[in-house]
This record gives sequence, structure tokens and C-alpha cells, in this order.
Amino acid sequence: MVEENAYRDFTLLVDGKNAFPEIIRCIGQAKKSVHINMFIWRDDVIGNRMAEAVLAAAERGVAITLSIDRYGVVLEKCEECKKSFFHKKQSPLERIKSTILSLCYPMPGAPKHAKDEESALYRRVITHPNITVSCDQFKADHSKYYIIDDDVLFLGGINIEDKENGADMQGRVYQDYMVKLVGEAHVRAFRTKLEQGQNVGNGYCFGMNSKRLRLFEMEERYLSLINEAEREMLITMAYFSPLPRFMDTILAAYRRGVRVTVMIPERANFQSDTNRRAVRLLLKRSHGGIRVLLSPKMLHTKLIVSEKRISLGSTNITKKAFRQLDELNLELPNQPGAFCEALLASVRENHAVAQPVASYQEITYRRLYALFEGLLV
Repeated sequence: MVEENAYRDFTLLVDGKNAFPEIIRCIGQAKKSVHINMFIWRDDVIGNRMAEAVLAAAERGVAITLSIDRYGVVLEKCEECKKSFFHKKQSPLERIKSTILSLCYPMPGAPKHAKDEESALYRRVITHPNITVSCDQFKADHSKYYIIDDDVLFLGGINIEDKENGADMQGRVYQDYMVKLVGEAHVRAFRTKLEQGQNVGNGYCFGMNSKRLRLFEMEERYLSLINEAEREMLITMAYFSPLPRFMDTILAAYRRGVRVTVMIPERANFQSDTNRRAVRLLLKRSHGGIRVLLSPKMLHTKLIVSEKRISLGSTNITKKAFRQLDELNLELPNQPGAFCEALLASVRENHAVAQPVASYQEITYRRLYALFEGLLV
């Protein structure tokens, strides 16, 4: 077992309202370099605040590298403010996809149309000699991380957008995590994983999908964690598809005596019907033995906890997450200490406000939507 002091450099940041100030503070202290890999970066309040922090660092002479996935533009333009900080124009196909999603998932409070123009801040960022921006490549990279001065690493599930900084335009509280790791050794271990696909044996490890490395390991890592559970397993998942292997593995854990709790958002921004179908199936096949919780929050969290291990990051339980997207999770032993205790305390807080479901018959879903979502995710 790894000693707890191995995690003294780890800090759990719960929700954007705690993560963003710390990330921006660290960017403000950067001396040499900042690298940001992001799925969604909206042209909203927090998106502009992050851009201002990056620009200020560049003005001090810090070398900035920004990698923003073109894949995110469809989601950036279909919900919330409908404005992207870097992707100002859409192709005809991207526009069609955004329009379809807007129609299928209407979001009260969001503008029907938004004129997404280049701002002065955008132009200063995109043309600054110390800032290198890659935003036109369709990588299908769902991971989110920051590397600052090769000494600080942030990773997790939080995109750069206002809804992650509190609540969405409908007033739903968003819940998610970032983890801050401080120390050159942690950054070196992370870079080794990114570049070679190998973990260096620090007790913790990084789980990753990488098309460049032809590495898709997150499905098996999740299944291994579930298979190893002996007493308790907690799953909090933003998007949860009823994949047969996962249904069978979770049910097998329950049947061998593991206390299984699955929490999903009561109403997700996307894929809500698929989510509900998955937990309905678990309830039905376990005869109500698996505990299912519906959260009033929009849980954007991707977390699996057993009494042995914890995995959190960007990876949902969906076909797309396992077979098409680049993903990134942090995996570590579940043992006494500040980091794990903070995470479990946050999970308990979310469980306390969620609604338990007694019978699978209480969970309804739109079959046509679930079929449509199943084709997409």
C-alpha cells in the first residue's frame, strides 16, 4: 500500500468555483510555460477570464500553448451562450449538427441565436507571438488538463465555461472535479504517459485513451476496478450507457455482496434518456438491490470508487468514450488521508441531496430518444 504522504502534493478541487480561481492563480504565477488542453472553451465570463490570464502570462514572456479540439464546436454552439472563444465559424455540417442538438435538447434561458464575432481579446490572444493556438484540428480529444512550468498539473472533467463555474442558464448546479498535482515528478510521470502510454509506478497512475498511441485502456481499467471491489462501489457518472459488459459486471459485483450505489443527474443536458434506461435496467435486474440516486444537480462527474481504488477524470461509461475519444483519468488507491477523505466527503454530500429510487418502475424514459442517443454515444 502506498503511504499517504505520496498524495501530499494532490489537491481536490470541487466544482469550477474552486477550480478556476486556483488555475488562474497558478497561471498568474507562471514563469516559463503554460500548456492547456481543452475540449470546450466558451466565449463567456469565465472563458474570457481564462483568456485574460493566459494573455497576461504571455505579456510577461511565458510561452503559452493552447490545444482546443475542433470536435467541441458543435456543443459550444448548441447550448448555453452558444458562443465559442476560439471556434468563431462553423462548417455547414457542424451547423446542422448544432441545430439538431438545439432542437432535440431545448434549454430554457439559452438564446435562440447568438452572433459569435471575434472580440478584441480573441484577436490579441490568437495573434500574440508568445501564444501558440491549435484549434482547427478535429482530434476527438475529450481530456482536460493544464501543465504550468512543468511543475503543476491540473486534470479532471471541467471545461472552460460558465455553467461549470456554478450553474447553467436553467439554474441547475453543475458538479465536477479537477485535481491539482504539484511537483516535477508528477508532471514527468504524466508526460511519460502522454508520450509513451506507460505509467512509471508512483502508486497512482493515469488511465488514458490515445488514438495517436493506439491505446484505448479506459474500458478495461473501469471494468478491472469494478471486478476488484469486495465491499462497496460508488459510481457517479454524467453519461451512462447500458453497455452489456458494464451491466453484467456491475450486477456481478452486487451478487457477490458488494454494496453498489449509482448516481446520475436526474435530468442531464444530453443523453438523459440513455442514462435513465441504464439505471432502470440495473434496478430491474438486481430486483431493487442496487441503490440508484437521481441528483438534482447536473453531475458532470466521471467517478468510480471502491474500497480499494478510485478513478476520476473525463471518461464516461459510453461506447464513444471507450472507442472513439481520447480520455484521461487519475487512478489511485483508496486509503486514509486528506485527498481521499475530501473526495468521499464530497460524494456523501451529493448523495445526501439526491433522490433515491425504490423501484425500476419509477424511472421512465423516452424510448425514441434513447434509441437516437444510443446511435450517437
